[in-house]
Amino acid sequence: MLDYIQKPHQKQTVEAIWRLEKLILDTLDFNDVVQSIVDGILHELGFLKLGYRIVVLALVNDEKKVLERIAISQTKEAVKAVEASPMPFQSIDIPLRANKNLCIKVLKDHKFSYTEFWPDILCPPFTPEKAKAIQEKVGIKTSFVCPVRTKQKTIGVMIFSLVKEFSEISEDEKELILNFTDIVGLAVQNAKLYSTVEEASHRLKKANHRLKELDVLKDEFVSIASHELRTPMTAIKSYLWMAINKSPQKLSPQLKKYLDISYQSTERLIHLVNDMLTVSRIERNKIEIKKEQFDISETLQLVYEELKISAQEKNIEFTLLKDKDKKYMVLGDKEKLREVFQNLVGNALKFTPNKGKITIAFKKDKDGVQIAVSDTGSGIRKEDQSKLFKKFSKIDYSYTKHSSQPGTGLGLYISKQIISLHHGSITVQSEVEKGSTFTVNLPQK
Repeated sequence: MLDYIQKPHQKQTVEAIWRLEKLILDTLDFNDVVQSIVDGILHELGFLKLGYRIVVLALVNDEKKVLERIAISQTKEAVKAVEASPMPFQSIDIPLRANKNLCIKVLKDHKFSYTEFWPDILCPPFTPEKAKAIQEKVGIKTSFVCPVRTKQKTIGVMIFSLVKEFSEISEDEKELILNFTDIVGLAVQNAKLYSTVEEASHRLKKANHRLKELDVLKDEFVSIASHELRTPMTAIKSYLWMAINKSPQKLSPQLKKYLDISYQSTERLIHLVNDMLTVSRIERNKIEIKKEQFDISETLQLVYEELKISAQEKNIEFTLLKDKDKKYMVLGDKEKLREVFQNLVGNALKFTPNKGKITIAFKKDKDGVQIAVSDTGSGIRKEDQSKLFKKFSKIDYSYTKHSSQPGTGLGLYISKQIISLHHGSITVQSEVEKGSTFTVNLPQK
């Protein structure tokens, strides 16, 4: 007969606890941690030689309101018990309301207890007869249950099953096990937190991948839909123009008014479709920048001439300030930059009240050219300025109150992207009721 009545060697035990504690706390994967816990006390601390045969970790599942089995030691006795069980190990859940079960008592009383009868720890879900039969088959004489605690609460229990009587368990063993279960609480908490973060990270990665796929599909749909819309809308615009300007019969004032409204609405829709196509090309990196060296002030002169009449209609003082003897050379796509400044000056006209001022000014340095478009409109609040260069951005303050033509919310976003593709920058400075200045910096080379 084996002698299990012996004390753990103090020095070896301290060293073993230190190794086991390091192993458990250094491991972050939840499954690895819980298996290290139930195996470690038998092998690292040498409790297998002291008659300990099965160690089980069970944790509270608050959602299901049960105490569920999490891990069991890898010993031949544990294998026998699992094989003899009428249900899988991971399915042995004890309802938290089963107050007669010893594990639930320990969980609620927060203190150690023991039993010589497995029905005390396995009923429910097992019948007393089945629990006793498994105990006899495995050869277990005593089981004791210890609470697993964190600083805040008791989160579970550990069940230690032995092939010796409870009276043969030394005080040193009890003390070591109770100290060990304190480490277990911390290790389980750390591993749970890590697993939660890992799981959340994995879900986020999957969601992000799916969002990217949806984004590609969205861009493809927008591109196809915009192309399909542009052709019929251009035809409708042409027919409306012919009806307004080439009709053989004189139009009644009311009919002309309706046709004019339809024509303007069609123009806005075509503009929106074109903007959507541009955004789609930008986001799929399909936009082509044809760079050449040219004088940007000449491009701004054309924009000025195009929009001068609109400024006159609102009695706006519209000024282009440049040194006639200087050339403001930049490296870029002439047509795309023209669209950018048409948008910036167009916005200034749209949001500047009658008798206001709009100025286009140039500044040149060794790195490139700075173009500033200033207006005396109603200005933009500081908290709204960050929204201006985002897709479909709208601001609710007085910047929009002077505009009778709602925009797409894409113009400034497109402008910023095009300027970025030129390795330039676009910024805004604005003060409410005083006006705004949009500044574009473009490289010379």
